Amino acid sequence: MTTERKDNIKQGFVYYVLSTLTLAIIFFSYIFNGQSTEVMDCVGWIYFVSSCITHAALFTLVPFLILQVPLAAVGCRQWITRTILSIVYALLFIIAVVNSYVYGIYHFHINGLVLEMLTGPGASEIFVFSVWAYMKAIGLALSFVLLSIGLAFIAKFISKRLIIRHLNRNILLTLLSFVLLSQGIHIYGGATMRSSIIESTDVLPYYFPLRANKLLEKLGLISIEKINQIQLKGGVNKLRYPLEPLKTSRIDHLGKPNEKYNIVILCIDSWNPRTLTRECTPNICAFADHAETFTKHLSSSNATSGGIFGMFTGISAYYWKSFESSCMQPLLIKQLLKEGYHVQTYPSATLEYPPFAKMLFHDVKGLNVSTPGKTTIERDNRITHNFIADIDKYDGKKPFFAFVFYDIAHNMDLPKSKQYRFKPCWEYVDYMKLNNDTDPTPFFNLYKNSVAEADSLIGLTLNKLREKDLLRNTVVIITGDHGQEFNENHNNYWGHASNYSLFQVGTPLIYYYPGCKPGKRNYRTTHYDISPTLMHSVLGVTNPPSDYSMGTYLDDSSPRDWHLVGHELYYAFIRSDGTIIEKQGAGNLKIMDPKMHVIPNYPLKPKDLQAVIQKMNRFYK
Repeated sequence: MTTERKDNIKQGFVYYVLSTLTLAIIFFSYIFNGQSTEVMDCVGWIYFVSSCITHAALFTLVPFLILQVPLAAVGCRQWITRTILSIVYALLFIIAVVNSYVYGIYHFHINGLVLEMLTGPGASEIFVFSVWAYMKAIGLALSFVLLSIGLAFIAKFISKRLIIRHLNRNILLTLLSFVLLSQGIHIYGGATMRSSIIESTDVLPYYFPLRANKLLEKLGLISIEKINQIQLKGGVNKLRYPLEPLKTSRIDHLGKPNEKYNIVILCIDSWNPRTLTRECTPNICAFADHAETFTKHLSSSNATSGGIFGMFTGISAYYWKSFESSCMQPLLIKQLLKEGYHVQTYPSATLEYPPFAKMLFHDVKGLNVSTPGKTTIERDNRITHNFIADIDKYDGKKPFFAFVFYDIAHNMDLPKSKQYRFKPCWEYVDYMKLNNDTDPTPFFNLYKNSVAEADSLIGLTLNKLREKDLLRNTVVIITGDHGQEFNENHNNYWGHASNYSLFQVGTPLIYYYPGCKPGKRNYRTTHYDISPTLMHSVLGVTNPPSDYSMGTYLDDSSPRDWHLVGHELYYAFIRSDGTIIEKQGAGNLKIMDPKMHVIPNYPLKPKDLQAVIQKMNRFYK
């Protein structure tokens, strides 16, 4: 390589460093857009500064490697490479500034939804700017172009006059030190739940630093079980939940005092609606004959964490991190405790991970967090017998709330002696056999046998409630946390947590309350409807559901369009016609029909998107 080419690359490298520092300053300014500065401490500031530098270095490295180095290597003139790189870095600075405004308004970084709002037909109806606003935007853009050009000339000046041995190596070692520092502090922050580190991480766009909790646990340095019990201290409350203070009334429409009904939620992990048949679930179906059955019910997610979170809080796991940092508890549980209910859970799988014990039931004393047992079926049997034993001891002095969570349909860890109902049947789950051409019958039969086993245990609990004459004053909900797919759409999807199709999000819902009118309800309902229904019908909350939930009442048949599912990074909206508008982890949009086929040129209206995003973010301050 000639001396000129080497000088070109050296000059470009210095330009890369200066641009990194500029972008890092822009990233650093993000933290002043919200309330995150209130939780920052010395360690948090060190982490955030080093993270700004390393994250900026990653963004600016891409143009340097794909533009500067190749152009210099082929002998392109310095002024040409400098001009091209100046334009690219100026655009990067402008996007970073625009993103800071987006984050300040919407609480998320630029993604496909924002781009669709900005570029879709009708965008001009939403974004109406004055001439002064346009002038200001143009002036800001020009200032960053001039800044970028100025940095290029400074880089040229430095590279020619500053002679330091091994300059490039020293700079790279410095950047590497910042990388190790930021990643190391984040590993520490994740293991200690330090609020200054956790909250400042979210400020940076698409920044995913390392966590090593499992490794640290293997080394005996931490206990993940204890970490999942830690409440963040000194976190900023970013939420308005509820939007208005709750009001209650214990008087019904006839002027009589409402009775405090007991509440029992029986939940089957990973419950596919196709198994709600008299052949597979005879006990549940017999009970459903005396209850309301919702045939188009959707979970709040395709995985356990989001499904259970949405059921109890009434809002999406999009708010999970904010709930955690704000030490917020579900209003349903808080209201139950306020009304004097005895609250208890009966989990087959531990409530430590996902950390439901901390996120949902932290204020509950004497909570059953886990259940002993070597196998899933042993634990499912034990939680059933524990619940029945508690019912036998129930003295009726105070109302109770019980959440019984069965795991056998999720694990399908069924002994051979229990695999007799549906055949042919796999003896165990073998994911290595699965592909798009696999006959799902034996696998699905194993699943059906597992659901049937859960049904037999649920039958015992329902019989005990009848035996104790508790159905006269007890509300019973039978549902799943989410669905379970068996390649129904023939796209080689099996299980859950991989897409937002009906088979992973849809799950049965049976709702019984004293005096209910049995029958099927064929309109869409969601997990977000469960909490407000119980809050209003059982606990006497008079606020409209919109004050504290993304749902409404189960008896409200009005359309539930744009149903939000998923979590803060990877979520989707499910339209009334089944269209899935998926915001993927990388920020891009993918729009599919109910069978998971991509829809090209789907007509998204910016006004609709704006309304949906505002509704999605309405519980933020």
